[in-house]
Amino acid sequence: MKRAASVCFAVLVLAGCGGGGDAETADAPSTPRQSLPTSSTRPPLPTTTVVAQPAPDVPGQVVVRGVDSSCASAEVGAPIDLTEVSVHLGVPGHAGTAARVVWSYQGDLPATGTVLWSLSAADRGGNNAVQLGYKTLDGNQIAYFTFAGAKQQNLSGAPDVSVPGQIAAVLPSAAVAALGSEWHWKAVVNVDGEDVDRCPN
Repeated sequence: MKRAASVCFAVLVLAGCGGGGDAETADAPSTPRQSLPTSSTRPPLPTTTVVAQPAPDVPGQVVVRGVDSSCASAEVGAPIDLTEVSVHLGVPGHAGTAARVVWSYQGDLPATGTVLWSLSAADRGGNNAVQLGYKTLDGNQIAYFTFAGAKQQNLSGAPDVSVPGQIAAVLPSAAVAALGSEWHWKAVVNVDGEDVDRCPN
């Protein structure tokens, strides 16, 4: 009987030793996530649109507002009738922005005496002015020039007179640049020292 009780006690002791089982592992407390700071979006800066205003009219002048400008002469001149004058910016074979000036006319050119074809241009404020001139005596060229600041500059070559009823000359790019972005002009034909026609009129 004692032996049976001893065996039972031993079994209980062994069962008590192993009854604890594996220890449960407690979950570690979770660390709350820190939200990254968001960059604030700045509102776009207001933009200002500047609209270029066209150059104002100048009485008795042709205002240059683009590549081409022109005028028609309503009056009839004698012995030369100036019918139209045109100015085109940009001339092939010339550096920079030179201007091609064409005087169109009717009538016969005088065989004797002087004839002066001129274009007078000035900037908007009238501070810079230049004259382009082509002068003949008895039908032969004696002057081809620009005149600015009380100084005359003789130009090389000669105007193009190959088209009947037209005289085509070139105002150099340096003279055009001196006039700035806003300028105006008028044209005159003079015979023996007297203006016989102009454009505009």
